Amino acid sequence: METNVVSFIVENIFLFLPIGVIGIVVTLYLYFTGKREEDEQKEHLTADYFTISSFTINIYSIVYLFICVMIVIIALLSNFIIPAIVGSVCASIPLVLMGIIQWKYRKHEVP
Repeated sequence: METNVVSFIVENIFLFLPIGVIGIVVTLYLYFTGKREEDEQKEHLTADYFTISSFTINIYSIVYLFICVMIVIIALLSNFIIPAIVGSVCASIPLVLMGIIQWKYRKHEVP
């Protein structure tokens, strides 16, 4: 598959070269001609939380966890065992980091 894609791009280099050059030129033009607007005053936004007994849970993390679990289940049912394991480990990194950050924040919080 990869050799087919690479050979397709090499065979049609005169088609992809102008597209790439146009993309680079437009990006540089927008970068250098853009002007800075005033910084917006952001409100103090907090994520939506709900509490079950003594646990406070972020709704977005629950949705993310649900999506990750569904992807892993579909991958395991499709016999993609190794990619499912690697993908689940990679997908769990943000949840673990968010848990550590919340734990550290609560630990240093002034009562």
